[in-house]
Amino acid sequence: MKSVLFDVDGVFLSEERCFDVSALTVYELLMSKSYIGLDPSFEFEGLTDQQINDIRNTVFYHDEILKKLKSLGLNSNWDMLFIVGAFHFIELCKTLPPQMKESVLEAEKFNEQTLQTVGGQLDDITLNFELPLSFLEGVKSGKDNIYKALITYASETLHTNQTEIFELKSPFWKLTQEIYQEWYLGVELFKQVEQKENRSLFKKGYIYEEVVLRPVEEIKQLLADLKAAGYHIAIATGRPRTETIVPFETIGIKSYFDEKYIVTASEVLIAEDKFPHLKPLGKPNPFSYLATLSGNDENEYESYTTNQEQRVTKDEVFIVGDSLADLLSAKKIGATFIGPLTGLKGQQAREELESYEADYIVNHVGEIRDILL
Repeated sequence: MKSVLFDVDGVFLSEERCFDVSALTVYELLMSKSYIGLDPSFEFEGLTDQQINDIRNTVFYHDEILKKLKSLGLNSNWDMLFIVGAFHFIELCKTLPPQMKESVLEAEKFNEQTLQTVGGQLDDITLNFELPLSFLEGVKSGKDNIYKALITYASETLHTNQTEIFELKSPFWKLTQEIYQEWYLGVELFKQVEQKENRSLFKKGYIYEEVVLRPVEEIKQLLADLKAAGYHIAIATGRPRTETIVPFETIGIKSYFDEKYIVTASEVLIAEDKFPHLKPLGKPNPFSYLATLSGNDENEYESYTTNQEQRVTKDEVFIVGDSLADLLSAKKIGATFIGPLTGLKGQQAREELESYEADYIVNHVGEIRDILL
């Protein structure tokens, strides 16, 4: 049976709200008195769309940083916001006395109070929000390389061997991930999904403001026609499971997919916990695509993380994704790649996808019917 494996962001749903939330997370981390507190007077409750847009333009330098991270193959909002937030944290720690700096960098003691301690030592600091671009210029593509570069930068800049807090899934990473989740899910859903207490009470959740990239009826008809033509359809996304299922249910396309053929960032985290020596397993690692193709059997996770090269037949497996990370996943396992130009870069992504020899490039997901049906 032929299979079509879909990404979500930039294919079915717009990434805009996820990027907004990523920016809000970094800005809250830096400015809020609950964390570093560079501007404790800033009011995060009741933000307008214009204020959010201004924050995003500041944090991600008019999206240039997001585009660069995407071009380097980083596909997870959690990772993108962490790299940016951690970079600024390193810059702030440069000003600390040596003994305090070593204390702040102790991973086993790191929490929000650590950030408040750092903030309490800072005086009249102005951040250069363009600076992460310079750091990223010299970084090789791939999630693992980006994290290695961050750790090396921390070590060299802060003159320390204590760099554990800058690693994937460190206490610092988990803190930023939880702040993001609270913004995105809202306080009620956050408590239900994460099984943790809220840090604030005003966050209503941007999960309820998702933007669909094509008319819903057009998407439904496409999925119905693919299934009628005998295709197996599945999802492999960098979103967590709740952030995938809730919007799909809201717009009415969840019923087209069997749950065991929906693999998300949540399953990637499970696999990384089981096989920490093999992480990172997020895209461009093709783990999620191999897992969703096979029905997300946890007993087979080790198999999905190894022996990935040319694992499928090219004319039987099609990957539909907007990013370089999706394309690299397809190339590694031997699948055919179809790239809709509805992601962050829009039509500007064409040149990049062509340079990596994408099999097909389409204007939007609706046009894949001209290739597959």
